[in-house]
Amino acid sequence: MTKQQDMSRRKFLTLLGGIPLAGIVISSTSVFTQYLYPPESLRTPPKPMEVAAEGELKVGELKEFEYNDAPAVLVQVKEGEYKAFYRKCTHLGCVVIFNQEQKVFDCPCHGGKFDLNGNVLAGPPPAPLTQLAVKVDGGKIIVSERSA
Repeated sequence: MTKQQDMSRRKFLTLLGGIPLAGIVISSTSVFTQYLYPPESLRTPPKPMEVAAEGELKVGELKEFEYNDAPAVLVQVKEGEYKAFYRKCTHLGCVVIFNQEQKVFDCPCHGGKFDLNGNVLAGPPPAPLTQLAVKVDGGKIIVSERSA
């Protein structure tokens, strides 16, 4: 056996021994990352929040507010029916702006458009705006995150 063959055998065995070590490092990193960034299902949802009084908005009017440290909007879509959404475009997270003339939400980044129900009308957004739960309780309009 030559010295060259012996060295390549050593390198091979070293590499073979390093594979389990690499697996341990990668799996430990994955566990640590999940600890820092838990999945949505494990995080505590924000508390429900009173946004407006019943009758404060007319049909087609909206009220912008902050919920869970994110821009959101409440809309009265028809008499007595309210909808609330996060104002983050589902394409790349830009904040959508309400176009009063066309009665749509426009994304200033890539031309996405959403209707008053949060549905995609145009552009690259892959999904509707993220909807919040709305309930009217004792004349108060309260929003909360939807439960899964």
